[in-house]
Amino acid sequence: MRRRHRWYRLQTKDDRRRKISALLFLLLILGLIHVTAMMVFEGFSFGDSIWLTMTTMTTVGYGDISAGTFFGRLATVALMYLFGIFLLAQIAGEWIDYRLDRKERMRKGLWRWKMHDHIVIINAPDQDMSKYLFILVEQIRGTPLLADFPIQVMSSGFKDGLPNDLMESGVVLHRGHPEGVSSLAEVNVDAARYIILMAEDTSDYRSDSLTLDVLDQLSNFDKKGYIIAECVQESNRDRLFNHGANAVLRPVRAYPELVVRAMAAPGTETILEDLFKYEGSHTRRYDVPFESQPWGEMASRLLKNGLGTPLGYLGLDGRIVVNPEPDQVVSGEALYLMVSHNSDYQPDRVRELVV
Repeated sequence: MRRRHRWYRLQTKDDRRRKISALLFLLLILGLIHVTAMMVFEGFSFGDSIWLTMTTMTTVGYGDISAGTFFGRLATVALMYLFGIFLLAQIAGEWIDYRLDRKERMRKGLWRWKMHDHIVIINAPDQDMSKYLFILVEQIRGTPLLADFPIQVMSSGFKDGLPNDLMESGVVLHRGHPEGVSSLAEVNVDAARYIILMAEDTSDYRSDSLTLDVLDQLSNFDKKGYIIAECVQESNRDRLFNHGANAVLRPVRAYPELVVRAMAAPGTETILEDLFKYEGSHTRRYDVPFESQPWGEMASRLLKNGLGTPLGYLGLDGRIVVNPEPDQVVSGEALYLMVSHNSDYQPDRVRELVV
């Protein structure tokens, strides 16, 4: 299938372009012969001969200059009417077909994009998971640091092209599979700013083998961007780092924000992922009412006494407020603290420090 696509690309791009060039060259030769004939048979100047040739070839026919001799008219009929006008029409048709075919190949991912300082998403999910890809792109576009980066998707799916909402977000498709240096070069990984290696199957740990292979292939490029790799099996995490990944994430399809955080603020993905671990940090709610407390002072007391890191609170109006300003005076019904997995639940101690 990939060979067929490569053949198709050559036939519709290189061969068609060579054909257009050959037709233009032939048309130029015919035009020069006609110009010479007008100068010889009609005695026209070089400029008038070119003018007559162009108006005749394009069927404009102003009539201000025309051939009057037998041989001049014969040359015009033979060179322009029979061949020149036909060639020009054929060139126009070939050019229109080329542009339409070019647009179609771009849409279906059969085009070799020349990009730099872009984001490459390799092994992007196909149509069944296009919603995830759209949310990921939406998050990238909504992050000021990343908003202007071009995005290229490398996927073996999307046979009919990317969904319209993705194309409207400035995302382009390259249909293919990361099977070696040559295939990776087609998505310009050497010039990419960020490279996202998605797990081919989030439920199969063997996907990590493909990711490791791609990382190994990327090491052959002189320049490569910040690499974010998804890891299905936790035991493979260190191997991915050792093969060149700058950040390693679990393939959590419900939270594409993790990938964006890894690009915008490297390292934060580790903190966020820790919240998903059973033995990692987690948030704890303390149903302890408090009134008119400066957030910074209250948070500092809790932190200094080892009760956790205050993240926010439940206000008296039932609204959860996250990360309020330090000098903000707050009142609420409960506190949310980030604590380690083995910390004790100490509501009485918290009550003492916030009242």
